[in-house]
Amino acid sequence: MNNHSSNYFQKLFMDKFMILLKNKIVDWLIFSTLVLLSLISGYFTSVNSFSNSMLFLGLFLLTAFFQYFLIFNVKKEILLFRKKILNTLFNLLNIFFAYIIGFSIPLMESLSKFNFALVMAPMLIVLSIILVNKIKLDSSNEFIDKGNSLEKKAVIDSKKPIIIEYENKKYIFSIRSLIILAIGSPILAYLIYLFFDTPYNFWLHEIVVKQTVFFLNLFFNMGASANYNPIGKYYWSFSIPGKTSIFFETFCTGIQAICVFAGIIICTPHSKDLRTSRDIIWRKTKSLIVSSVIFYIVNIIRMLIQIYLYYIGYPWESIHVSISAASSFIAAIIILLLHKWIPEFIISIIYAGTIISKKFKKSK
Repeated sequence: MNNHSSNYFQKLFMDKFMILLKNKIVDWLIFSTLVLLSLISGYFTSVNSFSNSMLFLGLFLLTAFFQYFLIFNVKKEILLFRKKILNTLFNLLNIFFAYIIGFSIPLMESLSKFNFALVMAPMLIVLSIILVNKIKLDSSNEFIDKGNSLEKKAVIDSKKPIIIEYENKKYIFSIRSLIILAIGSPILAYLIYLFFDTPYNFWLHEIVVKQTVFFLNLFFNMGASANYNPIGKYYWSFSIPGKTSIFFETFCTGIQAICVFAGIIICTPHSKDLRTSRDIIWRKTKSLIVSSVIFYIVNIIRMLIQIYLYYIGYPWESIHVSISAASSFIAAIIILLLHKWIPEFIISIIYAGTIISKKFKKSK
C-alpha cells in the first residue's frame, strides 16, 4: 500500500471516528440522565402517597419508552432487528434496576442507606455508557473491521510479535499489560474489598441479611428476623428462635469472591489486534455482571443452608466452615465463563509463559 492511500484511509478513519465520538457523547448524556431520572422516580414513588406515586411511576415508564425510541431510531439496515431488541432489553434492565434502587432506599434502616445510590448510580451510568458504545459497535462493524485491518497490518508485520491465534482471532499482548494483570488484579481486588468493608457501605449488609431472612421465613417458616445495631464491628445480625444470634460481617456478603474476579476481569489485557479487542469492554462487562450475580445467589443459598442446619440443631462452627468451603466450587464455573467471554485471560497466561520460555531458551 503506497503512502498516499495509507494517509487517505487514516484520514477517513479519523473523520469517521470523530463523528462517532460526538454522537456517543450526546447519547451518553441522554442515557445517563435517563438512569438518574429512573432512580429519582423510584425514590419518590416509595416515599409519596399513592396518587403522587403514580406520577413518578409514569415518569419511569416515559423514561423507558424514550430510551426504547432512541435505540430503534438507528437505521434498520445498519443495526439488525434482533440486536435492537437485545440492546433495548439491556437498557431497560439498567434503568429498571436504577428504579428499584431508588424505591428501596426509603425502606432501608441503615444509616448509610443513601450510599447505596451513591455507589450504584455511577456504576449504572458507566454501564449505560458501555451499552451505548455496544450499540455503536453493532451498527458500525464493517467499517471498524476494515479500519482495523488497514491500521494494524503494518504494525504487526513490522514488529513480528508473538501471535496466538484462537477461533480465527489474533491475540497479541504487551509485557506491560501482562504485568498489570499479575500485580494489578490482586491489588485492585483488595482495594475493592476494603471499600465495601467500611461502615459507609454496610447498606450491603442490610440487603443481604434481609433477603436471607425473607427466604428463611418463606421456605422454612422459622420466624427469623434481622436486627440492626450500629455500634461496634457488627451492625447486623440474624435472630433465630431458640438460638444464639448470628452476627454478620462483610465477608458473609460474598463480596470477596466478586472482588477477586472483578480484579481479574478488569485487569485482563486487551489484544493489540483491534479486531479482536473491538468488543472487549462489553465482554468484560457481561462477565463481571454474570459472575457477580452467580456469586451473590450462591452466597444467599449458602447462608440459607447454614442457618437452617443451625436452626435444626447442628453446631454453627462445623457447618459454617464446611459449607463455605463447599460453595467455592462455583469459582470453576466462573472460570469457564471467563474463557467463553474473555479468552484473553487464559491466553494471556499462555502468552506470558511463551515469552518467559523464549527468554529462557535464548539465555541458555
